[in-house]
Order: sequence, then structure tokens, then C-alpha cells
Amino acid sequence: MIIERYLLKEVLQTLLAVTGVLSLIYVSNRFVRFLTEADAGALPASMVVELLSLQSLNAMVLLLPLALYLSIMLAFGRLYKDSEMTALVACGVGPGRMLRNILGVGLLFAVLVAGVSLYAGPWAGERSYQLMDRAKSVSDISTITPGSFRESSSGDLIVYIEGLTPDRRTMNNVFIQSEKKGRQTIITAPSAYQRTDPKTGDRFVVLMNGYRYEGAPGNADFKIVQYKEHAVRIEEKAVAPATRQLAAVPTQALWQSTEPGAGAEIQWRIAMPVSVVLLALLAVPLSRSNPRQGRYAKLFAGILIYVVYNNLLGVARAWLERGVVPAWVGLWWVHGLLLLGVAALLLQQVGIKWFFATATGRTVKP
Repeated sequence: MIIERYLLKEVLQTLLAVTGVLSLIYVSNRFVRFLTEADAGALPASMVVELLSLQSLNAMVLLLPLALYLSIMLAFGRLYKDSEMTALVACGVGPGRMLRNILGVGLLFAVLVAGVSLYAGPWAGERSYQLMDRAKSVSDISTITPGSFRESSSGDLIVYIEGLTPDRRTMNNVFIQSEKKGRQTIITAPSAYQRTDPKTGDRFVVLMNGYRYEGAPGNADFKIVQYKEHAVRIEEKAVAPATRQLAAVPTQALWQSTEPGAGAEIQWRIAMPVSVVLLALLAVPLSRSNPRQGRYAKLFAGILIYVVYNNLLGVARAWLERGVVPAWVGLWWVHGLLLLGVAALLLQQVGIKWFFATATGRTVKP
């Protein structure tokens, strides 16, 4: 029991570090992308954090299997490098015992990945679509970037905001130019803020102590109006909801769907927890090395196998969507190939005698 806890501790410590690094890489990439869209006015800044959280949750379906796979390889690689694995084998802790421990960890982890793949991931995908639809319908004024001019999609409105207060509630030095029915209107104000009508839910930009200019200078109907408070209603744009991909469809709805891609999507979601178990089993024999090779000796080969395996899953999914392979073949042949690879590595390292003895529950030294 002490040995099992020690192995589990080594794997979990490495797992936390690897998951943190992979998550940081993904989050950094997405964060830069969302900031770019927010700076261009295509995405409200208030939605960046929520969108980032939702897409990070969705990405865990791919990141968690890879993190566990690399963690086992790195943890066991260190044990081989420091000759601790040799000492464990000398004490009677053979490959079969270590394989059973890792299998238990893989099964528990597969349950977590299954929850994300089958339920949390599709929910996060749908919620992301809802936020993006909402971002498209938000008024141009609410997404204006301080310090730059913003023209509406129709070309009849130009807005400029010099800056925002630290609490981001008050706009400074606001300039609005609009044109309706050939008549030009310019509104300026040293400050403004947004307000929502509690009864109707309509949103307004309230400009304070500014001027309103209407018409063309020099014409008889040109007007200059000084105001103390002037409200401009923020109109929401009518935008059709974006077409949802199957990744955002709930699993229960996929089971009831007759679309060709629905079956492929279901098998893809099931493939994620299956891959957790298979990759965990693969990492045990693949991490075996002698102390002179170092803990990173098999890491390149492990990453290469993972890339090939993940790409084959993508190819099998595309074939299933196009009807190239039947549903009963689906993605399962890719898992079968990986399972054969795991068996081949075990047979090569410990021999057929140990392999079949472990399958029957007997203890045999390799």
C-alpha cells in the first residue's frame, strides 16, 4: 500500500505540473486572440473572461488525456533514471503490479474526462455560441475602444471615446457623428455613462454638459444646442444565431439525431475517455529506460505516437462522417491498433510468460 501511494504521489505531482503548463499555453493563445477581437471592437471586453473560461473547459477533453500520458512517462522516467524502479522490482513490485495501479488511475481519470466530453464540453460550446451571438448583436457604442474612431457597419455612425475612468463606468470626451436622411448630427460631451431602463430594459448612453450640432454649417436650418443631459438609445442589432457545430449539441440530442455526423460525434466523445485508459497503459512500458538514458529518453517517441494516434482518430472520424467505414468500425480500429501496440511493448519487455500470467492473476517475475 505504501508503494502504491508513492507511485500515485509521483504521478499526481507531475500531472499537476504538466496540466498547468498545457493549460497556460492554451489559455495564453486564446487570451491574446480574444484581446485582439476586443481591441478591434468585435467582442465586448466584459465577455473575454467568460469566453476564455468556457473554451478552456472545452479544451480539457484533449488536454487531460495528454497530460496524464506525459505525467506517467515523466514520473516513471525519473524512477528509472534514479534506479528506484530497479529497487522496486527487486522488492517484488513487478510490471504487473505497476500496470494495475496505473490502470486504476486511468479509469478514475477516464470518468472525469467522460463527464467533460459528454456533458460539460457540449454545454460550454453552446454557451460560447450564445455569447458570440450576443456580441454580434451588441451596439457599436458599447464595444468602442477608447482612443480610436469606430464606424458602424451601416456607415452612418462614427463614435470616438478618448478614455474611460478606472472603474470603466464613465466615458471621457465623447464624440458622436451620425447622418439620417441626409441630415448630419454631431454630439460632443466631456463625459458620458451607460444606463439601463429598469422597466423596458433598453440601454442608453447618457451624455453630460455637451453640445449638439445639427445640419450643415452656413445653412439657415443649422442648429447648436447646449444640453445638460442628453440620452442616446443603444439599439441592438438583429443577428441570426450562428450555425451550431455538432460539438455544441447535447449528447442526448445526438443519440436521437439521424444526421450522418451525429454518430461520428458520439464516437468521438466516447473516444476521449477510452484514450485516457489506453494512453495510460502505453506510458508504462514506453517509459522504461536505463539510468544512462535519462528521464526524457522516450519522451520524443511518446509524443510522436500520441500525434499519430490523435491524427488517426481525426481521420477515422472523417471517414465515419462520409460513410467510408460502417458505424460498428467507426473509431474503434484506431483504439485497437494502440492496444496492440501496448501489448507488443509489454511482450517485448517482459516476455509472453509474464504477459499471460498477469492476465490470469498469477505472479511471475519477468
